[in-house]
Amino acid sequence: VLLLFFIAYEAAFLSLYPKASRLLMNNVLMLLALGQIVQFRLDTDKAVKQMIIMMVSAILMLAVPGIIRRMRVLARWSWFYGIVGIVLLAAIWKLGSTSYGAQLSISVAGISFQASEFVKITLVLFTASMLRNESEITWVRIILASVIAAAHVLILVASRDLGSAVVYFIAYLFMLFVATQRVGLLLAGLGFGAGASVAAYYLFSHVRVRVAAWRNPLADYENTGYQIAQSLFSISSGGWFGVGLFLGSPTMIPFVEEDFVFSAIAEEFGGIFAICLVFLYLGLILHMMKIALAMKQKFYKIMSFGLGAVMATQIFMHIGGGIKLIPSTGITLPLISYGGSSLLSTFLIVGLLMGMSIMMKEDAEQEVIVDETQP
Repeated sequence: VLLLFFIAYEAAFLSLYPKASRLLMNNVLMLLALGQIVQFRLDTDKAVKQMIIMMVSAILMLAVPGIIRRMRVLARWSWFYGIVGIVLLAAIWKLGSTSYGAQLSISVAGISFQASEFVKITLVLFTASMLRNESEITWVRIILASVIAAAHVLILVASRDLGSAVVYFIAYLFMLFVATQRVGLLLAGLGFGAGASVAAYYLFSHVRVRVAAWRNPLADYENTGYQIAQSLFSISSGGWFGVGLFLGSPTMIPFVEEDFVFSAIAEEFGGIFAICLVFLYLGLILHMMKIALAMKQKFYKIMSFGLGAVMATQIFMHIGGGIKLIPSTGITLPLISYGGSSLLSTFLIVGLLMGMSIMMKEDAEQEVIVDETQP
């Protein structure tokens, strides 16, 4: 069923958008296929739900490239994006259900979703629209944009969703640097982020627990260190070539479907495959940056960089947490981890980038036509 769906979907997408990036499409389908294989191996019931959400999200994505190409007015809705993002996060903060110490999700008509997964897109759109005109990038505008971005981050901190807060902060800081080209702002932002990390360590007990488990997971193996210790055992037992699909024990890692799916892949598919997966993600991010560099309008350029930064940060934090490079943050691995909100938001990101890749090719073709008309 999945194979037939992927073949039909690619054919339908490329028939609708012949100028779409085949590289981006093939990379996304490869990651989706791997994600479905791993999810069915870990938990069949969850995998069926994930498959249905994946198919619905893929169908919805068919409309996104057309919208981003035709609705150029999207660049003017800066305050709409900012207000919607803050309202959604505030609703989660006040009304959301608590999961593992953080207020993450809210239920509407029996359907639970994580608003932070979608607000990261509205934050990128807000920042890109606020900083789209070089002539209008004044200190007042920079401060206003920073205040709204800080409000997003602070609400997430109040909700104890610190992983998403880090993604938001890094994406905004990267976009601000791209828009202004001011190294001083980048260094100031990095310094502020470092100070905020130290403050979070002393303010939140669960941050101290995660840092302690990261520093020495075997010191409290039975409790706080169990998850990261099992992740390391899983990766090491796989070796270079893996133990084989269904032949490992990745389900011994708590919440492996969401938080440690990379460790499950490394155990059963092997270290070489896991390294290739990292390179596949790296190629995906580099292709996003290539699209950003080619965009003529600054709104689309900044937006492309921001969406690429969101994806890159999520990938780094998930894999880094699984291999004990950084403390675990509970961030999902795009297109592979279990989670409907994460999957749908990633599809929206891919759809936006697909639309911009089509615009990139159309702009290049227009330049060729104009050049050929010159004497």
